[in-house]
Parts: sequence; structure tokens; C-alpha cells
Amino acid sequence: MAEPDTEILVIGAGQAGLGLSYYLSQAGVDHQVIDKGRIGNAWRSERWDSFCLVTPNWSIQLPGAVYDGDDPDAFMPRDEFVAFMENWARAFGTPVRENVEATAARRADAGFEVSTSAGPIRAGKVVVATATHQKPRRPALSGDLPGSVTQIDATAYRNAGLLPDGAVLVVGSGQTGAQIAEELNQAGRKTYLSVGGTGRLIRRYRGRDCIAWQKDMGLLDRTPDMLEDPAHRFRGDPHVSGKNGGHTLSLHDFHRDGITLLGHLVGVEGRALRFEDDLRANMAKTDAYADAFMASIDRHIDLSGLDTPPPTPEELSGGPPNDDWTIPSIRSLDLGSAGVSTVIWATGFKFDFSWIEGAVLDSFGYPVTDRGVTEVPGLYFTGLNWMHKRKSGILYGVDEDAAYLAERIVEG
Repeated sequence: MAEPDTEILVIGAGQAGLGLSYYLSQAGVDHQVIDKGRIGNAWRSERWDSFCLVTPNWSIQLPGAVYDGDDPDAFMPRDEFVAFMENWARAFGTPVRENVEATAARRADAGFEVSTSAGPIRAGKVVVATATHQKPRRPALSGDLPGSVTQIDATAYRNAGLLPDGAVLVVGSGQTGAQIAEELNQAGRKTYLSVGGTGRLIRRYRGRDCIAWQKDMGLLDRTPDMLEDPAHRFRGDPHVSGKNGGHTLSLHDFHRDGITLLGHLVGVEGRALRFEDDLRANMAKTDAYADAFMASIDRHIDLSGLDTPPPTPEELSGGPPNDDWTIPSIRSLDLGSAGVSTVIWATGFKFDFSWIEGAVLDSFGYPVTDRGVTEVPGLYFTGLNWMHKRKSGILYGVDEDAAYLAERIVEG
């Protein structure tokens, strides 16, 4: 291979790629960072206008950019966080090239050649920091919907005013789908929500935020071997919101507020959608998740002898109502009669690492690494969900992973 263009090429300028760049810059190591968009591209272009971080501001523990503002328990809005990332990258002078997309990486002599939209880049080592949630995933039946219905992925949703007039069906009740459904309903749009079994997080319980409890109980430091099933690395996050100061999202509250809840979407027949009769079972799973989390906090408090207040009625209000009522089980919905003009797919993400020649992938197609270090000399990953710990894929875990990986790269 000809003389490399850079010693190390980092692919991805999100928090993980920039975090690694920070430590490489501190060590004086020659490197470049490229991204298919701009700095913080996913935060910038794949979140809706009113989006706020779901983890509190104190969880922003980026290398050289720990949050030190006046509102550690607040939740930073999208544009403010993007500006935070830009200022951070500028402060340590990250050598980033924006709007350069990597399309293939192959071994070449003692290093790598990476094909990009701006031409090939030769590098001695490559770090892939493209994260786990790369592209929206839609079910195959989306192709059966009538052409008159507008379909968008949740990553393309910006605000209710930009959607066609009419009712909206949101498919998927994870963190994103639930937040979007709440916003649409509050904007006065007739909203339908197809519900899965994703859990509900209590935003605050016994005086503290749910993320603070997770940190103190060691849940963010769990390792992949602690999971019952390796597939759980890719489960949707339980629904909760950072908007308006942060609050619990409850399917029961959604029903009370006028959102029409439906079971799993299982079929399309012309303009009629068919749903599984599993709504109540899915809501029971959501409630069980919340109950188990609160019970774990109670046990932690008892074992630790902490002096904390008891739960308040407000903290418990997202659960099932005390009165005996049932939610109608709607098995079929005619899009025309219901006035549904838009379907928003909040059905998760897919990833693809097949463009990296020689990368060792597991049965899910996920990179096999030891804290980001692979069996392929000179090839590394960072920012993957559950790469080393639960916190690896969130802001709070960036610093620990970046510091470790940078040291391994410099040593190797």
C-alpha cells in the first residue's frame, strides 16, 4: 500500500467517534474523523424538533466536556445538545471531515483502504464508530399499504404540522414511538398507537430520576454475559420522556387522553389493517416492567439503609387505574373510515457491518470485539450498544470506552 493518508481513520463523528478523537488528540496521534453527515449527525437530523435528551444533563460525561451547567437534572433539547457537541469538537480541534460517507473497507498491505464518497482513504488503522442504530427498520407489510397513505420512519418525523391533514397511526410503542404519539395527540391530531411489549420506566421514583437509580444500582455497568439472551442487546428502550422537564409516559394515560391503542400490526388487506388481539397482554408486560423496576429500587433502598421519601401518588399515577375498565380490542381498522393519512414507523433499527472486509461478526451480524478490539489487526469498533457494558451505547459510557480503546490503539 502507498503511504497512508492518516495513521488512524475514525468512521463516525457522533459522541463515540469524537470521544476517541479526543484521547487520540491528547496523545498527539495522527488521525482523521469522517462522517456521512455533520458532527452529531444522528442527533441533528434523525430527531424531531421538540426532542430532548432522555437521560439527565449530568449523564453527559464526554471526554473533556463534562456537563457543568446550572441544570444537571434537566434534559437538554436537541439543538442545544448538537451545539454542545460542536463546541466540544471545536475546543480540542478534532480533525473531522463532514459529509464523507464510508462505503467499504478492505485490508491493503499493512493497513486499510476505505472507499468513501470523497474517494479512497488509506489508513494504518480503522475505527468504526457508526453505532448500532444505523438505519430504520420497517416490517415487510409496509409495502402493502395503499399508496394514498404517507409513510415515514420515525427518524424523518419533525413535527405534527408537517404531516398531511388527518389522523396518524404510530406503529411501535418503544421510547421513540411513545414520545411521538404523545406529541401528536397533544397537537390535536387523532392518534392511533400500535403497542408492543416494551417496558415503561418511571421518570422519578422516591425522589430521584430513574437513570440515577440505574447508575447507583450498577445497572449501567452490567456486561453482555449478564443478559438472558444475546438478542436483548437490540431490544427497544423502555418508554420515558425528557420533554417539559422529564416525565413518565404511560399507555394508561394515553388511553385516558384519547389515543386509540391497538395491538401488534399483523396484516394489511386493501385499506384495512389487521391487529393481533394482544393489547392488554402487551400493556400488562409494560406494567410488569415498571413494577419490577420500582421493586428493585425499594430493595436497594432497604439493603442500603437509605433515607428516601416514600413514593408519591404522582410517581405511581402511570399505572393501571383503580376502577374496573377495559380497553376495546380493535382487530381491524379501515384507514379511510378512521381518516388515517399517515403511518409513522417506530419499529426499531437495523445495522450492517458487511461492508468491512474480514470483520468477525456473530450470528446476528454484530461485531465480535473485546472492548472494541477485534481479532483483525488494526480494526476497532466503538459506540456499539452493549459493547462492553450497558452504558457503552449511551452518553454516560462514552468516556470510559474511549479512554480504554485509545490506549489499546496507541499501544498496538
